[in-house]
Amino acid sequence: MLISLSILDYEPELSAHLYSLEESEAMTAITRIIGTGMIHRVHIDVMRPPMIPHRTAFSIELINQIYNVLHDRIALAAHLMVSNPLQIVNRMNGFIPQNERKDFLIILQRESFSTEDAALRALSLLREFGYKNGICLNLPTPCKLLTKKIVEAADEILLMTVPMGRGGQKYSEEGTRRIAYFSRMFPNKIIEVDGGITPQTLCEAERAGAKVAVVGSFITRHEDVTKAVLELKRSSKCTD
Repeated sequence: MLISLSILDYEPELSAHLYSLEESEAMTAITRIIGTGMIHRVHIDVMRPPMIPHRTAFSIELINQIYNVLHDRIALAAHLMVSNPLQIVNRMNGFIPQNERKDFLIILQRESFSTEDAALRALSLLREFGYKNGICLNLPTPCKLLTKKIVEAADEILLMTVPMGRGGQKYSEEGTRRIAYFSRMFPNKIIEVDGGITPQTLCEAERAGAKVAVVGSFITRHEDVTKAVLELKRSSKCTD
């Protein structure tokens, strides 16, 4: 199981050190975690009202600075929990050169689009821009909205195992059922999981068919972030 590090817990401190990220304790911790060699990529949870009520996370300026510091060290992903994701993508195009977008995954929310066609157009546009693309389904949203056409148009499928919007929530068993369903229906598709991941739930998600786990608070709130990553990697061998 590959591990993608969610840096949502670090967002307030990173924002406070917008133009001096490398001097922040948060970036020091992120660099230490990357240095383990066991992190697949860094995951940026971009939030805006009204999709995430009363919460804004990761301004365009902060995404820009994170990109500047990390893009040559590790792959990056931006999960756009916003109503108008292409507005943010267009601004990101201003600081991510086209020849460097192949290692940048942009994940859109299915809930951002009122129709299947609108979601398909957005996924296609991301590929035209040169990014890897993904589509995410929030936990309460019916599985049927992630249609065969949408799944096939995406490089990766992200399934929330908690309601999106905040870290530290408890993993939902409904998430496991969804992972198993999409893994069975689309065996060649990369299924990613996000929410409440611990060594125990990572193992459960992996058995159900997930290939990538987005992990935030288990690592970022651990007294020893390196030890936390090691615990996760050991548990990911549960399907061997």
